[in-house]
Amino acid sequence: MLAEQRKEELDRLLQRAACAGDAYYFDMDQDEFDEEMEDSEEEEYYAAYCRQREIGFDAYRAEVVKELAALTGAEELHYLMDGYNYDDGSLAVEQVVLHPDCDIKTARMVYWLLVPDYYYRHYGGPANCPPEDVNREAAALLVKLEERAQKGGFLSGLEWDGCIPDEQPDGLDFSTEPFCGVPEAFRR
Repeated sequence: MLAEQRKEELDRLLQRAACAGDAYYFDMDQDEFDEEMEDSEEEEYYAAYCRQREIGFDAYRAEVVKELAALTGAEELHYLMDGYNYDDGSLAVEQVVLHPDCDIKTARMVYWLLVPDYYYRHYGGPANCPPEDVNREAAALLVKLEERAQKGGFLSGLEWDGCIPDEQPDGLDFSTEPFCGVPEAFRR
């Protein structure tokens, strides 16, 4: 079970990860940034965007990726994804599901939260998602998840004191097209 202090540290890391994938404030001139961030000086995102602007977009992203890679244990990784706001981008999500300590329970939760059935219904699978689809980034992440699952690349044995959401829609027939391509590891 994670200590409250560790949860707070992970929450701050997740906020930094959301900023690391967002160039909106990075591209602003300083006066506009100061105006947009007025009264935000005490917020974690303010410090994150200031750091990003100080060292550069790519360097800040690499710094956060390194912090995410340094996490240990399936429980910390699952905590990051439990209740994750997918509007915050995919940087943290990708780092978690590709992390060597990611448990299949976390990967399965993320998989179904990325709504793979949309890509199966519309394109026959996420690998067939066209570049012009606004959700192309999620499709690419689903492909990586599927490849890893098919290789049996996820750990198992996560002990979690909270619930693990099951977002798999009911009524999917995995014995026929298009859903027969969903890896066994992600099926209920």
